[in-house]
Amino acid sequence: MRPLFYRWRQMVLLLFLLLFFQNSGVALADPEPPPLEDKSQRQVKHVLIMVMSGVGMDALLHTHAPAFHDVSKEAVKVEQAVAVYPPTNPSALASLATGATPRRHGMLNPLQPLQAETIFQIWQAQGQQTLLVASAEEDVKPLVPGFRQKVFLRDGAAKALTDQALEQWKANKPFATLVVFSDPARAAKKEGPYSQGHLRAISEVDQQIARWIRAIKEAGLYEDTLIIITSDHGLAPRSSDRTDKTVDRELVVPLLLRGPKLKTAVTLPPAGTVDVATTLAQLTGVRRPAQAEGDVLWNALLPGAEVSQEGLYERRVKDLSQRNLELSRSAFQLAEDKMNIDARIENLQEQKRQMQTFTEEKEQVIAALEDKVFWLRCLIGAIIFLAIIGFIVEYWLLRKRFLLFD
Repeated sequence: MRPLFYRWRQMVLLLFLLLFFQNSGVALADPEPPPLEDKSQRQVKHVLIMVMSGVGMDALLHTHAPAFHDVSKEAVKVEQAVAVYPPTNPSALASLATGATPRRHGMLNPLQPLQAETIFQIWQAQGQQTLLVASAEEDVKPLVPGFRQKVFLRDGAAKALTDQALEQWKANKPFATLVVFSDPARAAKKEGPYSQGHLRAISEVDQQIARWIRAIKEAGLYEDTLIIITSDHGLAPRSSDRTDKTVDRELVVPLLLRGPKLKTAVTLPPAGTVDVATTLAQLTGVRRPAQAEGDVLWNALLPGAEVSQEGLYERRVKDLSQRNLELSRSAFQLAEDKMNIDARIENLQEQKRQMQTFTEEKEQVIAALEDKVFWLRCLIGAIIFLAIIGFIVEYWLLRKRFLLFD
C-alpha cells in the first residue's frame, strides 16, 4: 500500500506543478501594450502664456526660480530668445502678441496706437474664450480688444493677482490665457535692475507660475495645455559704456514652450519673441496675425505622419534663409542710405567750410571798414580840433588889432 500511496502522491504533485507552471506562464506573459499616442496629432485645448515683465535671461539666472527650471526640463527651451527694440512696454508686449516688430505694429512709443492684430483677436474671432490677467490695464491697454474676460488688480502683488485670476480661470476654463506679471519691471524701476527688490520680485513671480501649473494639473488639463513662459524685455543698469553684456541683459529673454505637438527637453538655437505668435497660430490651427514678421519654430514641433523630422528642419531652414534674404535686403538698403547720408554730410560739411570762408572774408572786410571808420573819425576829430584852435587864434589876433582899449 505504501508504494501505491507514494506513487499517487507523486502523480498529484506532478499535476499540481503542471497546473502551476501553466498558470504562471499565463500570468508572467507580457500584457498587450496599449497603443502609443501620437503626440504630434494631439490637439491643443488650452493655451497659457505667462510673461515676466522686465526679466532678462541673465537676471533670471541670478535668482531662485525652481518652477521655471522644472518646466524647462520637459519643454522646448530657446537658448537665446531675442526681444525687440525699444525694450519698453507696451511696445515689446505688443510684439509678443502680434509677431511684429515695433516699427511694423506702430508702437515705437507708448502714446502711439497699435496698428496690428494679435493672436488673441484671431482666437476670439474663432469663438474661443480669452482671459487677460495683469496688474494694471495701462500695462496691457493695446491688447485689451483681444480679450472677453479680464482681471486687473492695480498695484496688486503677484500673489493677490494670481488668487483672483485663478478663481476666474477655474470657473470659466478659457481657451487662451495671458498673464502679465509687472512686479519685476516695477521693482527694477524703483530700485534699479539687479537690485535685491528686482531679484526678489522675479522669485515671487516664479512661485505664482508654479501655482498656475499646479492648477492646470489639478484640473486634469496639463497634457492638453500649451504653456509659454517668457518675458517681454530685459533690463540693465544704465551706463555710458554699452558692452555686449549690457545689451544682452536687455535683449535676451527666457522662452519656454511646453505642450501638445511640441518636443520635450530640447534646446533650440536663438530665435525671436516675434516667433511666438506665429508658432502659436501653427500649433492651434489658425492663421497667423496679418502683420506678423516672425517665423514658425518648426524645429520645436514633433514630426508626424504629414511631416517628417527632416521636413520640419527643411521648413525652418527655408524660413531662416528667407529671413536672411530680407535682412540682406535691409542691410543693402541701409548701406545705400548710409552712403546717401554720408554724401549729404560731406555736402553739408563743404557748405559749412564755404560758409566759414565766406564769414572770415566778410569779417575781414568788416574789420577793414571798422578801421577805416575809426581813422575817418580820428581825422574828423583832428580837423574839428584844428578848426577850433584856428578860430581861437584868429579871434585873439583880431581882438588885439581892432579893440581900442585893452
